[in-house]
Amino acid sequence: MKIFLRTALLLPLFLPMSVLADTASALANAPSITAQELYQAQNIGLSLYGSKDYQEARPHLMLAAQHGLKNAQATLGLMHLTGNGVDRSAQLGIGWLGVAADGKAGSRIKKTYKDAIESIPKEYRPQFDKIVNAFVSRYGTKAHGVRCEGYKPVGTNVKQYKCHFADSRYGDQIEDPFTTLSHMDTGGSDVGSVYSSSGSSSGAASQQSGFTGGGGRR
Repeated sequence: MKIFLRTALLLPLFLPMSVLADTASALANAPSITAQELYQAQNIGLSLYGSKDYQEARPHLMLAAQHGLKNAQATLGLMHLTGNGVDRSAQLGIGWLGVAADGKAGSRIKKTYKDAIESIPKEYRPQFDKIVNAFVSRYGTKAHGVRCEGYKPVGTNVKQYKCHFADSRYGDQIEDPFTTLSHMDTGGSDVGSVYSSSGSSSGAASQQSGFTGGGGRR
């Protein structure tokens, strides 16, 4: 992981403003969309990602991620760090993982972000912190009225989270009507396995199911 990130850091250590500007323009000009459609987009994207159809998964995950859904955000972050279906980018990978881990989130998402950001040389972290702050401001839960609540399922002491749209900006349907996804904290690999070799995609297979529960019910 460290070898890959050091290679990535040879690139400009800033996120071009055009990236945020383009996505902001797309959001501003996007047709009206409902919470139900956003939940569905995330679940379709995660299903395609689990089937290794990374390029097909990307637009669905992007739509959900841009509207504050944490599992889509975290999975996009992994995609950018591994290069599955998208261009490799430490900046975009950290940005999406950072907004997913912001506030209330499952421990796997938080650990994945922690491992990734701690692999960045300290002298470069302030620049990555600015990227994460920009993502949180534009795509975070507060920006899109998403509320995450902790709970402990019967038979386990592991705290999990379920998230939903808490206001009516995306219509009256605020609860996720689709698949209840298994929680990441039940097992699987952490971000370290993704970078088990010098930036190769060999570790990516361990994350092929994406983040199917880091934000709880989505």
